[in-house]
Amino acid sequence: MEDHQSHHKIVVFIDQQKFDLEDRDHTARELLVLAGEDPTETTLVLKHGNDLTKFENPDEVIHLKNGDHFVVFHKSPTPVS
Repeated sequence: MEDHQSHHKIVVFIDQQKFDLEDRDHTARELLVLAGEDPTETTLVLKHGNDLTKFENPDEVIHLKNGDHFVVFHKSPTPVS
């Protein structure tokens, strides 16, 4: 039996959606895809109080903590009519 291999779960929020994830490092790309976003069009941003940490590189590894809150910034300009 491989009980020592069991992964703990953590909860993170992306645009107020709740996700149960394995307690391991994830890339910004993995989290954006999980949230249904296109990593080439969006930037993952960690909210910590009033601080915002942008992960401009989608392949950047993020050391997740239980309860982390992220928002997604869209890079494409808003069309002006």
